[in-house]
Amino acid sequence: MKKDDKKLPAPLNKPRPSIENQALALPAPRPGRTNGAAKTLDRGTLFLEKRREARYPTNDPAAVEVINGGAGQFSATVLDVSRSGLRLKLDSSINRGAEVKITLQRNIVIFGQVRYCRPLDGNFDVGVLIQDMAQNSGQPSPHIEDDLLSLYVIGKGLTVPEVIKLKEHLVNCEACRVRLGEKDALINPVRKRKLPNAPVDPADD
Repeated sequence: MKKDDKKLPAPLNKPRPSIENQALALPAPRPGRTNGAAKTLDRGTLFLEKRREARYPTNDPAAVEVINGGAGQFSATVLDVSRSGLRLKLDSSINRGAEVKITLQRNIVIFGQVRYCRPLDGNFDVGVLIQDMAQNSGQPSPHIEDDLLSLYVIGKGLTVPEVIKLKEHLVNCEACRVRLGEKDALINPVRKRKLPNAPVDPADD
């Protein structure tokens, strides 16, 4: 084999899927934005993608009513919430697969299905998949307040209804995703790439 015919090694950097292919179904950014605004929007969008199913810690009281698959009403504490699930602490067990109605503060009612119920420190750790949510409210909510965005970026301080409403609003509001990117850049100027292992989401169990 001639020197010129020597085989070259395969490329080390394999092609990776684009951010657009990795992202969940978010609206495309509007054309005509400046580079700075576009980068801020991208940062807010990426932050939202990372946190859409991340569990947000809470400590909200709740009333749980079993409406199918058992009977009873229980007092509970919501330990954390994701976009699709809740994790509750109860002093009584609930059958897996039971349909439940969870009443929270501010007239928020969540309907869901119990995915697991495990003993935990003398109580029970219950994962609920959210199926529907209702609220007795008047006009639709405006843009997200700065304080709420800051608490969302920090990862503590919001109630369960606030987390759920905030995530839903961010999916549909480009202006608030831009502001989310600004808050993230301000609060987390250098974000660490390695994240701690998170518990399994109730919706994935």
